[in-house]
Order: sequence, then C-alpha cells, then structure tokens
Amino acid sequence: MELSEKTFLKFLNEPNLELTETTELSAEEMGELYIYSALLSTIMGFLKEQLWLSDKEDLVNNIETTYEEFINKFLLKELKPLGFLEDFLIKSGASEIKTLKKSSLLIEKKVLSLIMNRSPMEQKTFLIHALKDMSKKFLKEESDQEGFAQNLGHQGLRLYRTFDGLDKIFKLDYQLDLDMDVDYHEKERIYQSGGVGVQSGYSTILLSLDAIEVKSGDLIVDLGSGYGRVGLVYALLRPDTQSIGYEFVPHRVQVANEASELFELSESLNFKTQDLSLESFKIPEAAVYYMYDPFTEDTYKYVLDQIVAFSQKRKLTIVTKGNGSKWLDRVASENHWPAPKVLDEGNLCIYHSSK
Repeated sequence: MELSEKTFLKFLNEPNLELTETTELSAEEMGELYIYSALLSTIMGFLKEQLWLSDKEDLVNNIETTYEEFINKFLLKELKPLGFLEDFLIKSGASEIKTLKKSSLLIEKKVLSLIMNRSPMEQKTFLIHALKDMSKKFLKEESDQEGFAQNLGHQGLRLYRTFDGLDKIFKLDYQLDLDMDVDYHEKERIYQSGGVGVQSGYSTILLSLDAIEVKSGDLIVDLGSGYGRVGLVYALLRPDTQSIGYEFVPHRVQVANEASELFELSESLNFKTQDLSLESFKIPEAAVYYMYDPFTEDTYKYVLDQIVAFSQKRKLTIVTKGNGSKWLDRVASENHWPAPKVLDEGNLCIYHSSK
C-alpha cells in the first residue's frame, strides 16, 4: 500500500487526528490524498442513495440484501479507484456511510489547508498531479456513459462537482461577484452571484483538453474567461501552448492573472479585460477558441464572423457548451464543417473547421 493510501486509511480510522507539516507526504502524494478524500465523499453520497433504492426494492420483493452483497456490486466500478479501502468499507457497514462522507470532507479540507501552507511551486506540483488524475477519472466516466441513450440521463456515479475544492489553491474568490455593480443596460450578459457556476466545470475543461488535440506552440483563446479556470488548467497541463483569456468583469481578470503569476505561468498565459461586443476589438487568430456560452445574440454573430474568416485560412477548433452549440451548429452547416465531437451527454461540443 502506498504512503498516501496508508495515510488516508489512517485518518478514516482516526478522524480526530490532525494533519500537520510532519506528515511525510510529497506534493504528489498530497495530490493523491486530496483525490481520495474528494472522491470518497462523492461516492458515499452516491451509495447512500443507492442503498435507499436497494432497501426499497427489498421491501417490494420481500428479501433482505446484506450490506456486503450490496457494496460488492460497486467494487468493480464506482469503488475501483479506492480498491485499497475494500475491507474497510465492508466492515464499516451501512450505518457508517453518512459518517464516512463527513470524514472524507474533513480530510479534504485539511489537505487543502496544508498544501496552501507550502510553497507555490509545491502547490503547482500538487495541482498538476491532481489534474492528471482527475482527467483519467473524467475520461473513464465519459467512457462509461457510452451506449446509453441521452434521454435516460446520467447513469451511475457523477463526478461533476467533486473536485471544485481545487479553486482554493487557485484562490478563485467568487464572493467578489456578490459586491459588484451591474449595469443592466450593457450589451453583454453578466453572471452575477453565479459563484462556482459561472465557471466551466473541471470535467468540461479536462474532457475538452483531451479532445482538441492541441499542438506545441498553439494559441488557445478563451472568450468569456471568467475567473480563468480554463486557461489555468490548460497552461498547467500543456505549458508548451499559449493561452489568452478575455473577460468583461475586471476583478475576475485580476484574480485569474494573480493565479497565473503565483504559479509562474505568465509567459504562456494571461487574461485581459475586454468587452468582446465592441467592434473596435479584433479577436486574435488562434488554433483553438473556447466559449462557455458567454454571449448575447449580437456578440455571438460578431465573434463568430471573425472566427469563420480565420477558418478560411487555417484549420481551427471551437469548444463550446450549453446553448452555444446552437450558434455553432448553424456556422458548421453554412461552412460545411464536419459534425462536432459531442461529449458530456451532449453538453460539450468540439467543432473543427474543414480547412
């Protein structure tokens, strides 16, 4: 058993123990400990719901399923990434599901607090290691959904918000949105009080990064970059690329640039305050454009007209989510682009121009 696994099991058995700087864990091992804790919390919430359904089915069928029989159904799939906990979870029993969720949340909180007291470079190592592991898990989840009809909804465990705690390391302070003044006469939509929901989810970002097949030296432009999650993740995992994020709200840009500077990413990543609806602003030519459904109808047309013009000269990729796909479907049809790659149960679309 690895040191991070032993440490995690130790703290599950003794939840009142304190994580301190004396724990002999590297930044990579701290990343593993974070993944275990965040993952177990989500899994325990999932198992609680599944146990309720199982008990209800037992009543209908007048049978009794033991907890070991129940949990064995999940050991080969949902619980496989935490296989080292198999014996512990079986012995814990159904009555401990809620307690284990709370314990794992507490461990996650302690791990994040501890890593934030280490150097920025250790934090950077922690982030890279955690993001690589998260990418594997999101890709596995995506693969597990293949073959299911979209109208059936998500099947099985869903990890979408599992790793949002990483925002603490990036110091993404969404509370700043609560105090901002919004001019409702502005042409652009401003997502006020959106909190973490104003950002692309880590699953969306990591799935898109795997799908865009970006090359060394490529420029990636995030149009409506919010607090910079997309650019920060791309820059950490693909430091050989260049990224620019444009965002209408100044304090979001400041927070994103501070994170970029903290982790020494500024040579390849920067964020700029920009109203993209202004006709005086020209979008830079890039290999990839990321748009998290950020615009009004007028701005979509203005932005996409420029991107289409670039597509006449070079092959490019557009990543979009949500309602943004309806605009890109029209552009793709008018310009004879191939059908998009559809991920995340239809929520994420990757378009490639035909040039």
